[in-house]
Amino acid sequence: MSTQTPTLSPTTAPSLAPSSPPSPAPFGFNTSAPTTSEEADLHAEYSATVLTEYAAILWTVLAFLAVWYISYYANKYTFRYHTYITIFLAYFCSFGIILLAPTDVALTVLGRREIYDPLRETNYEKYNDEILRLYNILFWPCIVLGSVVMPFQEYYNKDGHFTSATRFVGTIKRMARMYFLAGIAGGICLGLLIGGGYFDSLEAVSVTIKAVSNTGGLIAIVLLLGYGLVEFPRSLWSSANMEQQLELSQADAAVEYKAFGEMSLKCSMSVANVVKTRQAAEKTKNQKHINACNMMMLDCPKEFRSGHAGTSLANISIDTLANLRRRLRQDASNFEICKSRLERIKLRAYFLEDIIASRREQLNNPSAEKSISWSFGETASSKFVFDWYHEYRPWVMRISSIFLAIMSVSIYLAYIAVMLGYESGFSFFTYITHNDDAHVPGITVFTLITLVYFSFIMFWSLAQMRLAGLLELIKGETTPYSLSFNARMCCRLAPPLVFSYFGLIYENGIETGEWLEDTRGDDLVTAFSTLFGEISMIPFIGSEFNTFFPVLLIVLSVIQVCNLINRLLCFVRLPQFQFGTEFVTEDQMMEGKRQLQKHRKQMERSAARGATRKKIADMRGKKGFFGIFKSNQASSAKGGMGDTELRTIPEEIHGWVEKKAPKQLKTLVMSAWENRMFVCRAPGVLSYYNSIKTDDTPKGTIELRIVINIKRHAYGKEKEATHLDLIQSDRVFKMRFENATECERWEKALLDWKDYALDHGHESGSSGGGIDDVDTSYDEGLDTESEQGSPRRASPSPEDDTSRLTNSDSMRDSWGAALGKSFKKKKSPQKNEDTLTARIDLSKRKRDSIVAMKTRASTYHKTNSLELVDKPKELKGNLQTKVKNGLFSSYATRYFELNEGNGLLFYYKSEALKDQPPLGCIDLHLVLSIEDTKGNHTHQKETTKFYLDLGEDHFKMKAKNKKDAKMWKEGLMQWQEYLLLHMGAEEQV
Repeated sequence: MSTQTPTLSPTTAPSLAPSSPPSPAPFGFNTSAPTTSEEADLHAEYSATVLTEYAAILWTVLAFLAVWYISYYANKYTFRYHTYITIFLAYFCSFGIILLAPTDVALTVLGRREIYDPLRETNYEKYNDEILRLYNILFWPCIVLGSVVMPFQEYYNKDGHFTSATRFVGTIKRMARMYFLAGIAGGICLGLLIGGGYFDSLEAVSVTIKAVSNTGGLIAIVLLLGYGLVEFPRSLWSSANMEQQLELSQADAAVEYKAFGEMSLKCSMSVANVVKTRQAAEKTKNQKHINACNMMMLDCPKEFRSGHAGTSLANISIDTLANLRRRLRQDASNFEICKSRLERIKLRAYFLEDIIASRREQLNNPSAEKSISWSFGETASSKFVFDWYHEYRPWVMRISSIFLAIMSVSIYLAYIAVMLGYESGFSFFTYITHNDDAHVPGITVFTLITLVYFSFIMFWSLAQMRLAGLLELIKGETTPYSLSFNARMCCRLAPPLVFSYFGLIYENGIETGEWLEDTRGDDLVTAFSTLFGEISMIPFIGSEFNTFFPVLLIVLSVIQVCNLINRLLCFVRLPQFQFGTEFVTEDQMMEGKRQLQKHRKQMERSAARGATRKKIADMRGKKGFFGIFKSNQASSAKGGMGDTELRTIPEEIHGWVEKKAPKQLKTLVMSAWENRMFVCRAPGVLSYYNSIKTDDTPKGTIELRIVINIKRHAYGKEKEATHLDLIQSDRVFKMRFENATECERWEKALLDWKDYALDHGHESGSSGGGIDDVDTSYDEGLDTESEQGSPRRASPSPEDDTSRLTNSDSMRDSWGAALGKSFKKKKSPQKNEDTLTARIDLSKRKRDSIVAMKTRASTYHKTNSLELVDKPKELKGNLQTKVKNGLFSSYATRYFELNEGNGLLFYYKSEALKDQPPLGCIDLHLVLSIEDTKGNHTHQKETTKFYLDLGEDHFKMKAKNKKDAKMWKEGLMQWQEYLLLHMGAEEQV
């Protein structure tokens, strides 16, 4: 038996179309093959035309799909033009090889059936060389892109240097070090093979390079197929069970919350190091280093701006700054990916909860209308959607699972047939492709469908790996590195994938037999096997490959059936390579459920605020909230069938704005307004500075989460509103803008940040670090009476950073700042120093008290179920409190109402005025104790009077009778306990 070895045609482009197209032949599988030479020629010419059209159409579609895929996922703000080009070429070349394979198989089978005529060229001879040329055109770019160009590009995109030239040089150095070691190892292996006489030509060396470059891909395919052929059909079957899917989502949430916390800490430390390094660079007055640090600050995520825990570089130079920037960008990228993945898991869990709840509601009330009530303000679904999720979809998923399971079984049988030999008859693939009665278009379609399934299983399994999870593709937010890595994996895995598939139908060149013979008795092989013609010289891929590959694949599949792959990876200390959902303990599962419920409540509050804004906008004739939000701009967090809108982090806003000067500083020669640089950033802190350096200690800060109202208005003869009032419980912070447009822009931004702060304030902490608002302490307050017991906030020492509370504590302490009053007379330096020391002690006392209560709450949380304590009854009603009127003070009746969401006890002049700004508020988190008031001349306690110990002040209160006093004291203590217990639970992240 001889083998026909085709020679490459000198033509430069494929010319696959015949001169005149023959009449069409039936599509599908023929019952008989052509019997005469004339019929065979007509059949061959028609089939060649079909194959030509197939290749042209699919490659055109592939080009459009590649462009769409890249534009759909790529973050256009971070991609450079060269990245678009290389990623497009990588996708087109890799999947072009996969789409060319069915044409190659069909044309080869067609050539074996042609009746030989020495006077004319066969279709195989005419087109095989062209297909081989196309393989080379696609294959070698895959090798170059996957091994050299794209790794270089990924290093270049991640490089931390600050100019294109320095990034290029730095990337060359890193690549040179990497390839120098690889070149030494490869040179030794190549020398051993040449010395052993394995190569007799340059072509043999070329083939060996191809084989070696794909050896790793072949091993990866074994692992990926062993997992995917079992797990994908099983995952479709389990997806019909909504309760089981919800449990998987909760387990994923438990894992991702932990990963997100670790990634947040790592990213915050990188940002802190950058901030500290910038401060050190400013001291050196080196403008080049300062500019580099300013560029690094632009790469910092908006969630992190504090440098409190960071350390500066010991030796500041451009190279060390570049390394710092590279680590920062890597951590920031991983943080964004982790955050997006967590949001997706949360939405899926809430989506499943809504579907399950609708089924339970229908079972409890069969007469009710069939619909799904989506969370977060989404319109209820139709009856068809309800029936789809509860009736039709489970059947569709299970039928699809059975069909794909049959395809997986046929692949296993094909691999068993590869071990047993061609004549075993186990391979359904071989029967279809080599059957003499099969029509060429039918072979093409069958090969395309099965090869696409084969490819999908492999890439789906790759996406399930935890390692690949850090390189996740996110709509419109995928980084250049992530998409480049994805395209590079396609380049590396596409050729070995086709080689593995061709092995199932005995067309990869390893096995030979009579099935390869044409009518003359010569072997006709596929162009792809010609490309890898000498691959069998590699010992691992030679004759042993057809035994080793199927055995390893079946062993891995059996392990996956028993759910042991992840356990095995954990046992060998490789947990980062786990597939799908990680194993979680019962405690971790409970934590995942708790976190999901916590964030659901936050999203529900966001949706409620968005709905309120929309309602107000509609009532005002499409004029938005406080005159700026249009009705179609009301943001809300949605879930369900429609597009999901989560409350993302608002854009940081900054600029020069005038603020009202303190009353005590207004003179005849000073303006009533002062120009300041304002910055509003996460987690909703408005800071202002005397200069443009916004990384220094701010002159003052305002926590937007405790701002009661943000009001825009005009003064005097102004026709348009250019003033903003930030109404707090005890004062009004006034801002003035250059024009109405700027005023409207800032109002919208501050409202967005206020909503974000209400949702995320406890999680993010204060970027201001709890800085005392010294510049606004003199600002105008509300025209209200002076409450005797109004608490003040302790001022931290500028020299002692330990006086600052932790992030969550400083935020709660800053609530007390909203209750402070104007400074009194200027004290002597010694008195100021004594007061400052006393306030430092008070700050530490507050911190110790809160930490102790949080520890107790945390211990309670760990030793009890998630149902912490029963929610106390609502607390509102009239009480008397001490009011200072001039030189005297007396009790006056006030209406008190506790805000159950944030633990603030607001009080108003009367119940009828509770829709107006309150006279003040008290944060129960900061109340050290609740005590009965003692008489002036006795040690007897006055049973109707009590006070709230706020550290430096006592807020005195009086009830109408003993019963009311007892009810209020017990209610306040119960609410304080309830709030602190839930605070302790929230911080167990």
